[in-house]
Amino acid sequence: MAWIIPAESDVLTVLSETELATYRAAATASGQADPVAPTLAQVVDMVRGYVGAYKPNTLGLPGTIPQKLLATALDLVAVRIPQRVGVAPKDVRQMAANRAVRLLEQVAAGTFNIEEPDSPTLETTEAPRPSIEARRPHFTRRSEEGV
Repeated sequence: MAWIIPAESDVLTVLSETELATYRAAATASGQADPVAPTLAQVVDMVRGYVGAYKPNTLGLPGTIPQKLLATALDLVAVRIPQRVGVAPKDVRQMAANRAVRLLEQVAAGTFNIEEPDSPTLETTEAPRPSIEARRPHFTRRSEEGV
């Protein structure tokens, strides 16, 4: 399995063409931009964030996600696009999105295995962490005995 770039055609596996056209028409009618591309990009970034949270994971090229996580990403897209135009997602889709987040949390914890990318990125996957060192006491129990 490889790392892939999710496309609009993939969205049609979780939303019907009629649904997608309806959401798109509702968004563009109110003067907004087409919701599909930005929503896909946001979900891809979120998935990459969860993958990168586990230090041993290597990220693929920008804009790509592991193929194993495509369905997970699409479950999130199926909830976000209707919400973008003010439509509450159906219960089945909301439950699928909740399961998707739980799976991503497993990826971040390292308990769900993903494949290594063929072309790794040079992108940094973690922020520098502060290191705090405790001050050493100038005295010990022996030197302060009897005080």
